[in-house]
Amino acid sequence: MTRRYSRRSARPIEDLPSLFTHEEAQTELIITTQGSPAPTAADREAASEFTLDDSYRRSRNNLRFISFGSGSSGNCAYIGTPSSGLLIDAGVDNNRVTSELARNGIDMRTIRGIVLTHDHADHVKYAYSLLRRNTHMRLFATIKTMEGVLRRHNISRRIKDYHSPIYKEHEYTHGDLTFIPFETSHDGTDNCGYFFSAAGMTFAAATDMGIVTERADYYMRRARALMIESNYDAHMLETGRYTEHLKARIRSPRGHMDNSLTASYISEIYAPSLRHIFLCHLSDDNNTPETAMATAINALRTIDIRPAASSVDIPAGTVYISPLPRYDSSPFYVF
Repeated sequence: MTRRYSRRSARPIEDLPSLFTHEEAQTELIITTQGSPAPTAADREAASEFTLDDSYRRSRNNLRFISFGSGSSGNCAYIGTPSSGLLIDAGVDNNRVTSELARNGIDMRTIRGIVLTHDHADHVKYAYSLLRRNTHMRLFATIKTMEGVLRRHNISRRIKDYHSPIYKEHEYTHGDLTFIPFETSHDGTDNCGYFFSAAGMTFAAATDMGIVTERADYYMRRARALMIESNYDAHMLETGRYTEHLKARIRSPRGHMDNSLTASYISEIYAPSLRHIFLCHLSDDNNTPETAMATAINALRTIDIRPAASSVDIPAGTVYISPLPRYDSSPFYVF
């Protein structure tokens, strides 16, 4: 089985085109994926979580990130600075999101709104509940995504009152946080990834995609921190209990990324400026955090890059890499 992602020819990053560069030629890189080997004891040790007390950094104007849940059971994350922030999707119970924000010392009044990646239930289920209880917040989504939310779900049409339309590859600034939505490939409606920047830091969020689109590639190469889907292990999916129809949907270019494709892509785009990698949307049936981590770590080792032991102190030749929990909150990351 082969999987593809399309990208521009390899060039210095400053020479890569913007959306409005009239250059349509592109190349395709073919990646052959197979079932990943079982993680070794060394892989498990390298994949273990390390957390440091970074409370001294929380009061500074650093970019900060928390995931409240990642996977088909519900997706929601926070990205922001002490003065302004956003939620990425709203598929996790609003009460838990609110309590987790408070537990980490984040004032809900600083959160400007929710950015939607697409209109599937595990990304939008609690959007209206969050907005209704926090009327200062806005719902940032493309017009087509908003139409998809209203068409697909039994959700109050009053959610439209909170909607602020956004357009792909336009830049939006709220406080000291800037974001740019970009095209991704999935079977939702008008799917988006997001490129965030603040306090000299850049963060790309790209979940739920079957291939890396040209525009996703363009932005992910610029990120110093990357949240990227590593949904399934190809062998586990092939031998698992899913129907052939569902397996085909997951494998399709508008489905999900498998561990090997994600790992190969990470190793292909790695640059010393890339400091943090978060593997998101792991399948509960066809993946494990250890398998996803082992696959990514093995790919990085082929280019002599090692996993960093800490998200704070990242020596040269290493990158911090961690799977995001499916049901629980991640650590509080301060970049």
